[in-house]
Amino acid sequence: MDRLWRYYRSYQSVRGDVGGLPAWARTVLLIAAAPALAAILLSVLAFLVSLLALLLLTVPLYRLLRVVTGGEQATASAVVESVEASDGPVFDGLGSPGRKRVDATVVSPAGESEQQTEQSEP
Repeated sequence: MDRLWRYYRSYQSVRGDVGGLPAWARTVLLIAAAPALAAILLSVLAFLVSLLALLLLTVPLYRLLRVVTGGEQATASAVVESVEASDGPVFDGLGSPGRKRVDATVVSPAGESEQQTEQSEP
């Protein structure tokens, strides 16, 4: 953790030193750093192009293999139909093995409901 704080303080001191430079010196520093910034930008662009090339090559092959193998695409309506066709709620199998279903009805005392209606009326 001490190394982290040391690096942070070092960053802050360099930031303060660069901020204290005159405008022409900051411009020279930016010109010196421009090739590295361009290299970073080009590497990100190259990654995006390679990702696009990967997708352009694999997606048509994937679709062709789906057609050849007769794979059926699952649609949202098919999923809903399969859930509706299942016996009981979807989560019946989950939970503890000794679990029991309990139905409960909350009944408030008669005096309590009359008090609430009297308080709510102006």
